[in-house]
Amino acid sequence: MASRTLRLIVAMLLGIVPSMCLDKADPRFISYEDIMSTASVFSEPGVTAYSQLLFDVGRDQVVVGARDSLYRLKLQELKKLEKAVWLAPPDKVQLCQDKGQTEQDCHNYVKVLLSNGKKLFTCGTNAFTPQCSWREMEDVNRVTEWIQGVAKCPYSPHSNITALMTMSGQYFAGSPMDFSGADAAITRDMGPAGPYLRTNQYNSKWLNEPQFVGSFETDAFVYFLFRESAVEYINCGKRIYSRIARVCKNDQGGQLMLRDNWTTFLKARLNCSLPGEYPFYFDEIQGMTYLPDEGLVYATFTTPRNSIPGSAICSFNLTAIQTAFNGAFKYQASVGSAWERHSTAGSRQTQCQQTTQSVLQSSRYQLMDSAVQPTSQTPLYTSQLETILHIAVDVLPTKMHRAVHVLYVATFEGLIKKISVLSRTQTTCVLEIWRPFPIDANVPILTLQYLKETDSVYIGTQEQLMRVPAQHCSRHQTKLACVNAMDPYCGWNEHKERCVPPPNNDPLTSIWHQDATQCPILNMPISGGW
Repeated sequence: MASRTLRLIVAMLLGIVPSMCLDKADPRFISYEDIMSTASVFSEPGVTAYSQLLFDVGRDQVVVGARDSLYRLKLQELKKLEKAVWLAPPDKVQLCQDKGQTEQDCHNYVKVLLSNGKKLFTCGTNAFTPQCSWREMEDVNRVTEWIQGVAKCPYSPHSNITALMTMSGQYFAGSPMDFSGADAAITRDMGPAGPYLRTNQYNSKWLNEPQFVGSFETDAFVYFLFRESAVEYINCGKRIYSRIARVCKNDQGGQLMLRDNWTTFLKARLNCSLPGEYPFYFDEIQGMTYLPDEGLVYATFTTPRNSIPGSAICSFNLTAIQTAFNGAFKYQASVGSAWERHSTAGSRQTQCQQTTQSVLQSSRYQLMDSAVQPTSQTPLYTSQLETILHIAVDVLPTKMHRAVHVLYVATFEGLIKKISVLSRTQTTCVLEIWRPFPIDANVPILTLQYLKETDSVYIGTQEQLMRVPAQHCSRHQTKLACVNAMDPYCGWNEHKERCVPPPNNDPLTSIWHQDATQCPILNMPISGGW
């Protein structure tokens, strides 16, 4: 509450009215009561931290990881199909508390949920003694194998982790590796099929206090997005930069001093800034999502925590990412010296071809000289006095466009903003602002994901999991209100005389009218009368 009060005071001083004060006047706001009229909710007494989701569309289920619990729920109504209790052993809990951890933290928090065919791979903190298991997707109580979780899962429930499993069973992760959380690494575990690899331990030029946000894979590479203390800025003080790192899937590791280390690890800065003679940088990445069919990354960025809150959304395509990784390196010859641009003509470090030269270069060069540039000169979206954290994306056809991107972003205050990206101009429009929790509740959102098959947004919090439909067309009760909403999901059906999604998912139907080519017209009431 103190943080919210401070923001209100700052808002009044700056003459800015934050979004929490506008819901009665802005027709884009959807109240808690209206959200709950169509939402599905799941919770159980005593269970918290609904933070991990794994969608299994073929079996019409979502696997949920929470504190001390795994669930299988129906995709639509979130009806419980099965619960697996996964408690930390009493001796581990006691040892955890003896080492100075709180009773709250000495539980088993599920941090990893991944699938490989019919198998479920899951890891939990297990009272600061990480543990993983293989289970059946249709029977999460059936454990087929227990695995030590060190280097696969963080010790602390407060640590960030990103992990993915390739089709061939390779496990990639970015996470703290030790009890204290000081040894963070990007790792690969192939089991008996190949060498275990990690970033160079306690080497700040590789990773420097990273906070991992997300990861994704392409044919040859695995990418990790994170924020960290900028080692190239250290001579001028401490500053956080956003990064994207890349490793080759076929990396075999180095020899001698680089034994068990990556030989293809590279990282570059992500540039999300307002241009000018002195650009204003949104330096701290908070969330990301990847569209594999389009080779496009959307990410949310914020100002530092000790500054006035501000947020931005930027997008990056694989072409820009590859351009940065194919360029020159940034190199520091000795501690305290300036970082300089260094070109390595003919380098194979960037091409997944391991040679003696590339192995030698991997020990000297990790940081690229050029930052990855966004798809537009300015951020797609910016906001003041607001901290945007999570992001999810849907792509859908409209009457006028083959593919429109709709972004769902979660704010620190617990609001969900639905934002469309106008494809021709790359400008954004706030279509709706959802309030999924009571107005005076302070509910942090732990995870936000969109699922095309149910056309819904899934919201995980400490106390519950929610499914909210992406479209709320029926709230627009006249044709003019429906069309003026500019919602890619909605149009006016002249036969039904209602605002609805397109018949048979075909927006080109002649009886369905839509004009989602600009931002909503806000001077019209949604009900047709003031």
